[in-house]
Amino acid sequence: MNDMVKMILVLTAICLASGGLLTALNQGLAEQIAYQEEINLRGPAVTAIFADAPNNPVEAAFSHTIDGALWRLYPVIDGGKCTSIALQTPGLGGYAGEVMVMTGIDLTSSTITGVRVTMHSETPGIGTRVCDPIYLRKYQGITLDAGTVIALQANGGGIEAISGATKTSTAVADAVNNAVKFVMAHKDEIPGWVNK
Repeated sequence: MNDMVKMILVLTAICLASGGLLTALNQGLAEQIAYQEEINLRGPAVTAIFADAPNNPVEAAFSHTIDGALWRLYPVIDGGKCTSIALQTPGLGGYAGEVMVMTGIDLTSSTITGVRVTMHSETPGIGTRVCDPIYLRKYQGITLDAGTVIALQANGGGIEAISGATKTSTAVADAVNNAVKFVMAHKDEIPGWVNK
């Protein structure tokens, strides 16, 4: 019995030390992980959405806190004025969890300029078909107002789901809808945030 207690104590100590070490490592690498996500995931998505931007929205990116939530925004600045904005939002309802989507919105015309999926855990070859830029073009050009709701046709919206990937399509629509709600609620304030 004494050997069993010793073994449990040793294993507990090893687990605690390993857990503490992994937590410290994760915290120590948090800044590097965020930087890599910016360069390899969010940056290319923003560049694809705003291919013809007169500035580099990734270099002009800034963070803004509203109601305790931190938002990372990517502005298009033309003639010293913010004309479009992109932001990454999560979409719930994916087959394997939430799907992160970058949505670009023209503040002048209140239209969606582009959508790109940045992170997901969906099934390769099935759920990942929502990442295809041809499918994501369905969102491009949608005119927005304060009451616009982006949803799949099955949920009363105008977006067609990909056959066999309805859950992932739902998550993408939810993410775009979250971006639209945020931008439309703060449309008049966003240009002022850019100039701070």
